[in-house]
Amino acid sequence: MSNNKVLTPGDAFFLLIESDKTPSQIGSLARMKLPPGADKNFILDMVEGFRKYQPAAAPYNLKLAKRTATNPMYAWETVDRVDINYHLRHSALPYPGGERELAILISRLHSIPLDHNRPMWEFHIIEGLEDNCFAIYSKMHHALIDGVAGSRLLQQWMSQTEPKVTANFVPFWAMPIPKGKTKLKEHAAQKAVRRAPKSLLDKLSGPVKSALGVFDATLESVLGSRSKKNPNLVAPYSAPESMLNVPVGPQRRVSTVAFTTERLLAIGKQRNGTLNDVVMAICGGALRNYLIEQNALPSKPLVAQVPVSFRAKDDLGGGNSIGMVLSSLGTDEPDTLARFDKTKASMSAGKSLLSKMDALQITAYSALMTLPFSVGQMTGFGNSKSRPMSNVVISNVPGPREKRYLNGAEVINVHPVSFVMQGQALNITLFTYADQITFVFTACRESLPSVQRLVEHTTEALEALENELHITNKTPAPKKPVSAKKKPVATKPKTTKAPVKKPVAKKPVTKKKPVAKAAPKAVKAAPAAKTKKAPATPN
Repeated sequence: MSNNKVLTPGDAFFLLIESDKTPSQIGSLARMKLPPGADKNFILDMVEGFRKYQPAAAPYNLKLAKRTATNPMYAWETVDRVDINYHLRHSALPYPGGERELAILISRLHSIPLDHNRPMWEFHIIEGLEDNCFAIYSKMHHALIDGVAGSRLLQQWMSQTEPKVTANFVPFWAMPIPKGKTKLKEHAAQKAVRRAPKSLLDKLSGPVKSALGVFDATLESVLGSRSKKNPNLVAPYSAPESMLNVPVGPQRRVSTVAFTTERLLAIGKQRNGTLNDVVMAICGGALRNYLIEQNALPSKPLVAQVPVSFRAKDDLGGGNSIGMVLSSLGTDEPDTLARFDKTKASMSAGKSLLSKMDALQITAYSALMTLPFSVGQMTGFGNSKSRPMSNVVISNVPGPREKRYLNGAEVINVHPVSFVMQGQALNITLFTYADQITFVFTACRESLPSVQRLVEHTTEALEALENELHITNKTPAPKKPVSAKKKPVATKPKTTKAPVKKPVAKKPVTKKKPVAKAAPKAVKAAPAAKTKKAPATPN
């Protein structure tokens, strides 16, 4: 047991809450285009090549150690050899597979729990997509990794900024370990505990100051809007009862919609807000319209739980390093801009509270705030329907800002796929990649009817903000290439050029001929124009 690594309480939580109906796994879906000149053998060669590689390091070679009466804690043990044929899957959609068919497949794959007797990850290569594309879907247990760490590992693997096909391209589980990172990096909270005080006074006063800081933050948070320091705070367990907080079943539905980041940044610039502020306002508008459509809009505003990462920028380790902020979504506010201002003020208040604490304090504070919720999850009762901690989880995971390639294959888009907990049937995850931001809705298929309608409502919420701020829609860049090719072919080139030439040809002719006949026409026109009225003028 000495070589085993005991899980932190935060990591173990995702194992304690797991059931057949709530598999605690997160995933990512990347859609890629075959390199120029490549055929389907490119995918087959890649799959067969990947089978040759064993995991280079954790977390891909870790599995749960057996728990006993003497060792009841969850712990990781290292596996000497991993059965790659089990973890690596190759499948295909009936050609030509579109976005809808791919989403149905991913929804099904994401509903299947991971095997606890093996390293808890899977890697799927999917061919048969239209436009000469294929997809890669991977999933991993949340106890092994959080969304930010997963995104960084993915970025490290898809590191090409120029297309280049190389022989012996390694899969992500066999990536070489960066120098100086032979072990999983410690969490920031663990570092804070390990860091030795410099003096006796520090030894005595340090823990007291830390505890007082957590106590002050907890008290301020519980007061919520009654706080004199921060009246825009949202108190925990003040969320309204809603149809989002119901028991969930095992099946998932995944829907996505993407926009150019430029569109959202333009809104934030006008309202002096961040990208996150705009995202929250759009989610608030989309959920308001969805609940109105279902005749289920609460009179009080929905509350979002927003995970906040405090992982260091160079940290590629596993585990979870996240805190928590509660934010109002302003769904009780019919005015679009007023709703934006409410969500912005609420998010600012929550971030201000966390900014006063270090990583260890944030961990302790978040654990205190979520304690009743966590107990409900571990006992199977879930999120309280009458007084839930929050109504929905909304997280924003940053991705690479430039276009990436995977062994010469262009990465078209990347979609994170999250998980839902008992009594919390919807998760919204944002991912920024290159010039796009993608909204990914992971929901319980049985609990939320027509949840795919959120895609349309999200588009409407974004357009409503643009209309209110009089922002011209310059930036539907992802959609214009499709429509721009169709529109010119349809009518515009022909209808604009043809009328221009014909009038020009007629006008010179009509101007020259009437010169000779202008007088007769004028003479006839004059009598016809009632020359009888002319005598009236002399009188």
